[in-house]
Amino acid sequence: MARPETPLPEDAPQPLRELAQRLRDLRAAANLSYQAMSETVPLSAASLSRAASGQQIPTPEALAAYLTACAVPPDEVDAWQKLRDDAVRDAFAIRPFPREVQIMALARHGRLRELYRATGSPSLRSLHEELGISKSTLHRVLTAHVDTHGKPPPPPHQILAVADFLLRRVPSARARFADVYQLVRPYRTAQRTSGRNQDRRRRPRLPDGPPREPVGDDGDPGLLDLARRTAGVQRRIAAGELTADDDVVRLLAEVRRALESRAAPAPAPDGATT
Repeated sequence: MARPETPLPEDAPQPLRELAQRLRDLRAAANLSYQAMSETVPLSAASLSRAASGQQIPTPEALAAYLTACAVPPDEVDAWQKLRDDAVRDAFAIRPFPREVQIMALARHGRLRELYRATGSPSLRSLHEELGISKSTLHRVLTAHVDTHGKPPPPPHQILAVADFLLRRVPSARARFADVYQLVRPYRTAQRTSGRNQDRRRRPRLPDGPPREPVGDDGDPGLLDLARRTAGVQRRIAAGELTADDDVVRLLAEVRRALESRAAPAPAPDGATT
């Protein structure tokens, strides 16, 4: 006689509990043990048991194997898939737990694996070359084995890097993987900001002194002073110390007016003709 199943976790989300309980009821109605089920599908008894444990959302493959072993008619599969989708949406709903937990759930719940397959399953070597993440870590992330063999799970930023790369390969998949995109979006913003800062640090500083464009050969002290001040402002903008705020706009307008007035022809004396 098979031993009774472990009770469902009391703190499991309601959609996940409902899915797990219905899977258990389905197996009981079919009067099958997990071992007997595993003999008809390419999935181990332990994996089938985990699918109905209520501790994790079953992968699409595990759910399909479970339903096949219990001889569920094809026209009822969509209803089971909807139950799983409800559990997935609930898992990524806004919750009071840290965002890092949601990121780790991306891998644990198989969402990255689904996204990976939607992009055509690029080789781990190509991902490694693009992202600089080791192939062993990529394998753990993409197969949902994020905490096996005593190894610590990959850091959240690596999981987000993989998700971001895959989403960029298939932009049309954003609607299908909206829960993944919502987690990746802040990561993209941080990457863009970091990239701008890197560009700013690499930008060469302007040389001291007035701009290279000549301001005139009459040695006007006012124009030369404005030219020096303008060059100083440009250097500070290039170094990231200033932005184009109102003071900068007024200063540049002052330089422009001064240069325009110098370039304008002198007014003719009264009564003279031009």
